[in-house]
Amino acid sequence: MPQAYCVGNGNLLVNFDGHLHMRDIYYPYVGLENHSAFGKVHRIGVWIEGEFSWLYDDGWTVKVDYETDTLVSLGIAENKLLGVRLDFTDFVYTSHDILFRTINVHNLANHDREIRLFFAHDFYLYGEKMQDTAQYEPDLKAILHYRQRRYFLVNGRWEDNDKAMSEFSVGKSGYHDKEGTWKDAEDGHLHGNTIEQGSVDSVAGFYESFGPNQVRKLNFWVAAGVRYQDILKNNSRVEEMGANRIHQHTRDYWKEWSNKYQPDLKNLSPKAKSLWKRSLLMVRSQIDNRGAIIASNDSDIMKFNKDTYTYMWPRDGALVSMALSRTQYFEVVKKFIKFCSKIVTEDGYVLHKFFPDTALGSSWHPKYKDGKTQLPIQEDESALILVAMWEFYDHSKSLEVIQENFNHMVLKIGNFLINYVDKNGIPKPSYDPWEEQYGVFSYTAATTFAGLQAAANLSKVTGHYQDEDRFKKAAKKMQKAIIKHLYSKTHKRFLKRLIVDEKGHYTEDPTVDASLSFVWDMGILPANDPRIVNTMHAIEAHLSVKTKTGGIARYTGDTYHKNWEKEYPPAEVPGNPWIITTLWMANWHIAMAQKKSELKQAQEIINWAVKQANSSGILPEQMDPWTGAPLSVGPLTWSHATYVDTVLRYARRYDEFENGGNIPTL
Repeated sequence: MPQAYCVGNGNLLVNFDGHLHMRDIYYPYVGLENHSAFGKVHRIGVWIEGEFSWLYDDGWTVKVDYETDTLVSLGIAENKLLGVRLDFTDFVYTSHDILFRTINVHNLANHDREIRLFFAHDFYLYGEKMQDTAQYEPDLKAILHYRQRRYFLVNGRWEDNDKAMSEFSVGKSGYHDKEGTWKDAEDGHLHGNTIEQGSVDSVAGFYESFGPNQVRKLNFWVAAGVRYQDILKNNSRVEEMGANRIHQHTRDYWKEWSNKYQPDLKNLSPKAKSLWKRSLLMVRSQIDNRGAIIASNDSDIMKFNKDTYTYMWPRDGALVSMALSRTQYFEVVKKFIKFCSKIVTEDGYVLHKFFPDTALGSSWHPKYKDGKTQLPIQEDESALILVAMWEFYDHSKSLEVIQENFNHMVLKIGNFLINYVDKNGIPKPSYDPWEEQYGVFSYTAATTFAGLQAAANLSKVTGHYQDEDRFKKAAKKMQKAIIKHLYSKTHKRFLKRLIVDEKGHYTEDPTVDASLSFVWDMGILPANDPRIVNTMHAIEAHLSVKTKTGGIARYTGDTYHKNWEKEYPPAEVPGNPWIITTLWMANWHIAMAQKKSELKQAQEIINWAVKQANSSGILPEQMDPWTGAPLSVGPLTWSHATYVDTVLRYARRYDEFENGGNIPTL
């Protein structure tokens, strides 16, 4: 199940579930070293007048949202039986690696009573449960979890009297019959064990007296570091600044960041406009400060394949960075380009996916299959890096970045794209964008063409005119080959792929696939060319999900995250609807529109996307076709970036109709 919300600063990222419990804690890279574990929670419990309840127990109603235009979350948990309401404000300090959870505790009863809050932490340092230490720090009045070069300090104070934690305990968890020290909290009292090693956890208790209907504020924080001195420094920062000032600094930073680029989003609903800024913030939350654009940091996907989306796919990263270039977040894109410069092979291609420290990620693409050696790549991932670099230059005019990476990236990747073709001039086989099938795909060929075009443009602006000429000629040759071999006269549309046999003969795969949208979007043919129109109409006809949920599936017969308990009638449900594939259809309708009224279909799709977001504005990868429930991961960075891009295209086209086209193109 996708997470309810997340907060971060590019070093420290924390995911929360719908009960306001911490689920994933990534540090010091976004997407690398989850110091929690799949299925585990860091609990919060409440004891009042002899009654105890964790926030996931019955009786709680929970709402989640964000402060407007920020990565500061708002959560409300209310339990009418206990007579208490907790108003959470969660955020990660932008300049220091500290998670804050400020909680306004409301005594809803009309009499005096004591309320006790318990914070149970079950860290898996370095992603494991071994060799850890949890201990009480008397000088700091805090609990420290550490192992090697990972430190997490758990601390807090009541705001009106600076009172620290009242009780604490550390102990064993997940070892033999040790369920966890959190069980110690359920009687409302902690037994004060001061240190434990091995497989450990901890509980911190904050107790305070309340008058009738009184509200008191607890400032709670978790300071992260790679050395003991780091957590001392971060803890001192809290003591010096105070939680309120740090909250204000963090709020102001994100408001400034999210309002840097403000297109005129006229004719769109307030919710659509709000989701546009929220999507920019969600994209940023999933990007490591060293340049890796992570697909998603929702660890719940682990239950499907014992792996996650916490990798940098060059394809996803390139397409996300293009949206960021168009919104002028150039510093983020610069770091992405620098990251990519470290992963390009000497032969000029990139492999499947990468950890945020540039190490090669897991893969299911074999080098040897059916008795033959093959290159285990998706060629689009290499080509789109060049497209992203051109998009970056086209908007930033930052020539130094291009020149610095020209030899290592533009020439190497460009030369690979020229050479990795068959006798007919189309790309040799590689894996499709969905990473499932091997062959020659229209999508891959279109992105390769665009990569060659980008290489030509980048060569021109850096004064490499001979290279410009080479890449231009190669792009033109490939464009002709794509139209000749990947357009089917029989089906009167572009093909998903050509299956290539040992002799180089082609067999047509007529499957309708949403990625065929890239044939026009990468510039092979204009959007209104009859061959493109036929292709896009086929996508609408064959891939539209004809249930209340709506949307566009990836391809006919898609079974990824299929609900196997239900029949999927192909005419009604060709597969689960995805955010990105549905927005690609909106992009085509935007390109086809000749007057404002013809933007209605695109506007309806944008509104459809808005409905798929949860209460905090998180978009998933895909949805259940019958219930509309989010499936796979959330947030999916690609979903949010595509929403940003589609809304920009809509705004540009709308302005063109109002202003006679006198605005720059994206």
